[in-house]
Amino acid sequence: MADTEPVTVGARGQEGASARNADDSARMRSLMDLVTVMTAARDYDDILHSMAEESRRALAASVVSLSVWERERGRIRTLVNVGDLAAGIEPHPDEEFYGLADHPLAIRMFTEGAGYLEHRGDDASDPAVQRILEREGQDSCVGVPIHLDGRVWGELYAARDARLPRFTERDLDFARLVATQVGAGIAQAEHLARVERLVYTDELTGLANRRAFEDHLDIAFAQHRDAGDDVSVVVADVNGLKQINDSEGHQEGDNALTAFASELSAAASQVPGVLVARVGGDEFCMLAGGIPFSRVLTLAEDVCLRASTVLEQGIAMGVATTEGLPRGAMSASRLLRAADAAQYRAKRSESRTPVVAGHRSTVDVDSPTPDTVDRRAFRGRGVHEPARLLDDVLRRLDEIPDHPPALRAAAVAAELADNVDAAGWFVSKVDPVAGTIETAAEAVARAHSDRDSSRFYAVDEFPVEQYPASYAAATGLAVVVHVDDPRSDPAEAALLESGALLEMVMSGGRDLRGTQWLVEVVGDELSAPLRPYANVLRAALAVALRR
Repeated sequence: MADTEPVTVGARGQEGASARNADDSARMRSLMDLVTVMTAARDYDDILHSMAEESRRALAASVVSLSVWERERGRIRTLVNVGDLAAGIEPHPDEEFYGLADHPLAIRMFTEGAGYLEHRGDDASDPAVQRILEREGQDSCVGVPIHLDGRVWGELYAARDARLPRFTERDLDFARLVATQVGAGIAQAEHLARVERLVYTDELTGLANRRAFEDHLDIAFAQHRDAGDDVSVVVADVNGLKQINDSEGHQEGDNALTAFASELSAAASQVPGVLVARVGGDEFCMLAGGIPFSRVLTLAEDVCLRASTVLEQGIAMGVATTEGLPRGAMSASRLLRAADAAQYRAKRSESRTPVVAGHRSTVDVDSPTPDTVDRRAFRGRGVHEPARLLDDVLRRLDEIPDHPPALRAAAVAAELADNVDAAGWFVSKVDPVAGTIETAAEAVARAHSDRDSSRFYAVDEFPVEQYPASYAAATGLAVVVHVDDPRSDPAEAALLESGALLEMVMSGGRDLRGTQWLVEVVGDELSAPLRPYANVLRAALAVALRR
């Protein structure tokens, strides 16, 4: 074996090697950080943005862009820009494109998989890249392809301004490694997007499904609470679907659903921001946040007209909105229930136009249909006549002479509610100084919601000035509110609609200490009519509060 002379490395050479080793270690850490960011990202947009930010840090760049190659259009479309962006450059641009025809380096990159390195002012350079550097105030750049599923998917572009060292061939090699990790992130992002489409899409119609609708409804109400944006919900039910399934087969039933879904989607596309969903069976919903109710109502009317062209029996539609109500007076579940109750009224009256929650319907309240009578028949023991019920209530009060006024008022409410099979009752304290009506006790027999089966209303305190009928009842009057009665206070009727309720009787008065109380008994479709018992409530409370 031949002798070899030892290689002597000077101090400057040692420093350079140490610097390169430190730089390599930092770059390896950057690649690991890219993997960490990729696994922690939540959705497609989040992955794109996070990968771009980590790529900028790894490459010590001023700006980084991720773009997709749209082969069918022969152009590059930018998806995300991060860093010190020049004026007019958007982080998430809607319309940022670059044609390949005048961009030879990009053509070579996409067709051959080669990257490029450019410095501003180079003579033999790509004119398109030079224009980009000049427009964005950058001094050097690298561009490398992002591969996905064995082919070029898009481009990782990084640039440095004049304050930073110009990119070198070594930087270009490292950018290729970074692009490999970005490609893995893009693959994960597209997988998440496919999964999200499956999770949030109705398989039959291609519309959003119940889960997507409810998630967006929660988001819309968060915006309503924070910024006051109004929220409107439209519920539509396809009439006669069971008849179609029974007489013509389920395939024809599915065809009817998809035909209506197409019309619904086409109508909603005219109002940007409206979400359209099939929430189950023959039921469809539209959600509009921050859109004037007049426009939502026009859209609802258009949907009804379109439905009549593809469905023999059309649809039944109910509409509910927070517009005109105090912020916080409605919750997401209650708005949905109000729209659903309005939809039932539309179906019951065979209305071919939308029925709006809180507005008088086409059903004659004084002449209920047989269906209405059947649904509101009391279940259990027979309904006592008002005079007999008053006797029962007074006997009950005699049994609790020493109870506080609030408990005696609750006993009156409970007796009346039990007699008429009410949906629930409330006992509230009125504070004339603060101008509020605050719930002190309540009982709910049934609340028509799968999401919240224990409450009717979203808030426990209401401003007196918003509900004058309630305040009048608290002075000792007997007040009846029905959602279909045009004489009813609109604010009270809207509150009933928000809880999917039909009717309410209320009265109150002052106890011996001067505290003012209000008792409300509320009914739904299953309750006996409450109006005949208004004076029973008034008389019983006079005894209960003044004992």
